[in-house]
Amino acid sequence: MSEPLLKVEGLSVAFGFGKDGKAAKGKSIVQVTDKVSFHIDEGEFFALVGESGSGKSVTSMGILRLLPTPSARVVEGSVILRMPDGSSLDLTKLSLEEMRKIRGSEIACIFQEPMQALNPVLNIKKQLLEALRCSRSKASWTLSSSQGTLQGDDLATIRTYLLQAGFTDPDRVLESYPHELSGGMLQRICIVMALLQKPRLIIADEPTTALDVTVQAQVLAVLRELAKNSGTAVLLITHNMGIVSQYAQRIAVMYAGRIVESGNVDDVIGSPLHPYTRGLLAAIPESRGDIGSLRSIPGQMPHARDFVAGCRFADRCELLACEGGDPEQSTCRSTKIPPCVQVGSHQAFCFKVRP
Repeated sequence: MSEPLLKVEGLSVAFGFGKDGKAAKGKSIVQVTDKVSFHIDEGEFFALVGESGSGKSVTSMGILRLLPTPSARVVEGSVILRMPDGSSLDLTKLSLEEMRKIRGSEIACIFQEPMQALNPVLNIKKQLLEALRCSRSKASWTLSSSQGTLQGDDLATIRTYLLQAGFTDPDRVLESYPHELSGGMLQRICIVMALLQKPRLIIADEPTTALDVTVQAQVLAVLRELAKNSGTAVLLITHNMGIVSQYAQRIAVMYAGRIVESGNVDDVIGSPLHPYTRGLLAAIPESRGDIGSLRSIPGQMPHARDFVAGCRFADRCELLACEGGDPEQSTCRSTKIPPCVQVGSHQAFCFKVRP
């Protein structure tokens, strides 16, 4: 098998640092993610799933080196990106200047709020032309070169992308300002902006959170189709297991800063191993039958300050609650890290799961 496009190995991110690299005055170092590992293949639609606060967005910002400084930093692990020439780069070792060359051209990002990602005082045409400018190596080209063949060719390219994204009137959209378009239209603009730079990976950080269900489906369908046509891989960050089952090929489930289960979507959705994954799936409303009480996972995710060395799901685990004996004496309450249980390419980290 060929090497993956992106390999995240043992990535740990912590907050609370000062400019000197030590704990900031009056604060303590808090590790938010713990040895997160997964890989994404060329052209693959991969999903990272979990509740709010599980560490999904921090992981994505760690990959792109967009963590708030000096407070946050990668304290352990690597992010290996395979380049077009076959060489590999560890993104955690690059300077900020080198990372600027990676962002957009190799790895692009689509954020949750399109209104915050777009400039409110520039029309859509100028912003999409700016995305094309940034993707070029010719530093002499600027937005001021708005005349002549260059812009004409670029606008033709942009119109093609807009048509593929479902816009039937691209010229009106190009002359519009962000406040004149709906949330779903803006998110599709952000998808086009990301793809114009021809990245090999797009990180989509909960791109449909603020949209209604119908528009969510439209936006994700556009993202999947455009990414498929361009051969771009997608890292979809979401808490919605229903979306994952429709669009992703592989999935990693994250809880309290750790990956607790991963594998092909059909395996994880059809035969979940970890009790947390089972709880997420059980909480999805049924589309048929009588409407009854929705199931939920009892309790709540602990704050990063309260993360334990052992199983972090023990306080909410249905399996532990149902077993006999003193739960405080259970292995799940120990300081041991849950072992990896492997079933083919499907794996989970749990004391109670058996292959």
